[in-house]
Amino acid sequence: MTGGPDTDPTSIAVGVLYPPEWYGDRDRFEAELRELAALDARVSLVVETYVEPHELRSARGKPGAEQLRDQAPPLTEAQRAAFARCDVVVAIDLPFDVTRVAPKLRWVQAVGAGTGQLQSAGLGEAGIRLTTAAGANAVAISEFALARVLQEWKHFRALDDAQQRHHWEPRYGGQLAGETLGLLGLGAINSAVAARAKAFELRVLATRRSATPGARAPNVDELYPPGAFHAMLGQCDAVIAAVPETPETSGLMDRAAFAAMHRGSFFCNVGRGSLVDEAALVDALVSGQLRAAALDVASVEPLPADHPLWDAPNLYLSPHSAAAPTALFANLHQLFRANLERYLAGDELANEVNLQRGY
Repeated sequence: MTGGPDTDPTSIAVGVLYPPEWYGDRDRFEAELRELAALDARVSLVVETYVEPHELRSARGKPGAEQLRDQAPPLTEAQRAAFARCDVVVAIDLPFDVTRVAPKLRWVQAVGAGTGQLQSAGLGEAGIRLTTAAGANAVAISEFALARVLQEWKHFRALDDAQQRHHWEPRYGGQLAGETLGLLGLGAINSAVAARAKAFELRVLATRRSATPGARAPNVDELYPPGAFHAMLGQCDAVIAAVPETPETSGLMDRAAFAAMHRGSFFCNVGRGSLVDEAALVDALVSGQLRAAALDVASVEPLPADHPLWDAPNLYLSPHSAAAPTALFANLHQLFRANLERYLAGDELANEVNLQRGY
């Protein structure tokens, strides 16, 4: 999709709506704002935080978001004034029916790769464009995912436990080189995984929506279309999943998928919690079908204290923290500045979401 600003071409109000402290460096945050303002004489900045609770954000990315309207925080007068001015925003959250409070809004740059919570604000119905920050944290997340694989192969958890118990007994890990790694999805994160996996001399297989017979991808030995992903799973010693949240991916890793993996393999999800049938995953761990698994995301976040995942055997669980915020926001602003230049010039935007498909 192309086309530049369709409001007042002499003035573009750009809203920065995430909390400045998230950047981690106030001076650098201020420098980012100056760089945005200097990009074009038409740009004016609006800096005002709008953030919803994590639980609400997670729930708004799933079906049934309409039922959550009464949980959205009321807007302050400052927030209302900011939304009323904005033509473009960088945001992690938006109010329901955002066009009521932001009638000029034409484009939203998401802070993250996931955009379900933003889409629930009615962007598609209003014709408001949406771009993701896909790739902004791909390197950090790929490092995290491979670290989980290494942690399991080298028995770091058992070695750390022995140290805590002051117990000296060798525990030898396996060699990763020569193993087969499967990548469920080949977006920015798993492309970064593939590049690093090659340094470990892994055989790399991957699924891609657009894969056709004979298709190739950098650092990947063999590509599979989504319909053949069970065949890929059956060849893998470890699988890393990083796919968007769509109707097609919801519950994709179910009992049949875990059964398709060979016994004693490893599964890691750093994408979206909706991908995994969590009861099926727990059963696969209990039965030994999987040697271990790592989840950085869950179907409900924060994960309730009584959720079965907490006590699942051989599960490495982290609270959606595979990213590296210090890298994320610098990369996000680099992406946004380049996209804002494209927007002002009427060029195609990077990472634009097809709001009919949802990704």
